Amino acid sequence: MARGTPGSKRTHTVSVRLSDAERERWDSARGESGRREMGAWVRAVVEDVLDHRGDGGAPGAERRPAELEPVSQAAYDELCRIGANLNQLVRYTHQDAALHPAVEAALFEVGNAALALRGIEPMRPTDPE
Repeated sequence: MARGTPGSKRTHTVSVRLSDAERERWDSARGESGRREMGAWVRAVVEDVLDHRGDGGAPGAERRPAELEPVSQAAYDELCRIGANLNQLVRYTHQDAALHPAVEAALFEVGNAALALRGIEPMRPTDPE
């Protein structure tokens, strides 16, 4: 039994990294579809989305967080304070020729604040290896 589309050869590879939970969800959905190969299932799902997107919008656009209102003065002031603190931490890092331990923690907190504003679950810090 021939597989694929006769007369066309697939020469491009696309890879995606998944968490364990994502892989379990994908594997479960693939199994429910009756397909045995993950790649064939992913291709079929993507092609189906592209064939049925109707409005001409980008696939997955409906999953994006809603646009934010303009920032308040308080939020702007807080971002300025955070930026000044990061600037000092980076200056100390350059002065000491080593990454200041507080830099990573500060960047992590800024990232989590941005996620929280978007209604996205903040990340948890990972333990040092």
